[in-house]
Amino acid sequence: MPAKRIEWIDFCRIYTAFCVIVRHCDRHYGFPAYIADLFNYRSLIFFFFLMAGYFTHRAATTQWVDWQRTKKLLCPYLFWTLISIVALQPLMHLPELLSGNLSWFSPRLLLSETGLASWCYWDFSNVPLWYLRTLLIFAFVSPLFQRMPSKAMLGVIVILFAASDVLCQVDCETAASHHTRGIAWLPFRLYESVLALGFYLAGVLVRRYANGEQLTTFVRSYAWIPVLGALLLLPVVLFTGFYPPVQSSALVLLGVATIISIGALCNRYLPGFCSWAAQWGPAAFFVYATHFILLRWLRVVITGSYNGHFTPLQAAIIPWGILAALLATYTLLMRLCPRLMQVLALAPVSHCPDSKKPA
Repeated sequence: MPAKRIEWIDFCRIYTAFCVIVRHCDRHYGFPAYIADLFNYRSLIFFFFLMAGYFTHRAATTQWVDWQRTKKLLCPYLFWTLISIVALQPLMHLPELLSGNLSWFSPRLLLSETGLASWCYWDFSNVPLWYLRTLLIFAFVSPLFQRMPSKAMLGVIVILFAASDVLCQVDCETAASHHTRGIAWLPFRLYESVLALGFYLAGVLVRRYANGEQLTTFVRSYAWIPVLGALLLLPVVLFTGFYPPVQSSALVLLGVATIISIGALCNRYLPGFCSWAAQWGPAAFFVYATHFILLRWLRVVITGSYNGHFTPLQAAIIPWGILAALLATYTLLMRLCPRLMQVLALAPVSHCPDSKKPA
């Protein structure tokens, strides 16, 4: 029997995936998209790391590495990397391509895009895939995390969160400018790598003490606290220019707690809407892996440039259009080739969203 899904977590998944689309669209200062993005405190991807750690939980094992989970993540990573190269690299070099110049295409490009020559996530066509590359590493050594005593793990989490704040200025750009060896090979910027591991371990630790029902009860009991805290701090962050707030692990933690609280509050006060939205939770990875491709093509079509800028009105509408288009595509593919989607989009075979409207 498939594991019972937790409705409010599925809501959080698709809600967060949509916020990622908003994040990668233009955010004009003072406009709703900018405020909404700032309200998340750059916590979106760390919510996914937390949930990945939570659902990585395994009973005691004698294994040292998790080959099964690694292979499960490796297939979609390689597939979507290839799709991104084919879909976006020619678009990035469209002027050269139209003139017949193919010098931009080289074996090193392929190595870079797959993360074998460079791990800096801004060097890639499909930026969101850095999450999956990083998760591959965590999943591979997850049995080691499972063996770690809880008190030791809590201490490591605290150290990682503190180290993230200290290291936030030492990223791949700094490393490149100073020709520092090693840092550029991290999955993404140094302080974010450290923080991602902290959230992943936090998910593993939470799962040791709270199953789905226990976690739901706890989150519902304190759901208003993170939301109110995030709202109270938002003017301070906005008007003091403390941006990006990802430089503070405490703010990122608040953002992750707020995402979770929004899901729990929606589940409690808007159960019909939560149920309708939660049916798309299994589609979150597909939306996450593909939205950047569609967004870049829209930029070229609408602005005439790969790095063009949308107007505030376009930036407000486009994320909704991208989400609707990708959910429709996901539904169609689930009906046509569910087994393939299970491998390439990490979708449960039994999942086939319907078109019911919220009650």
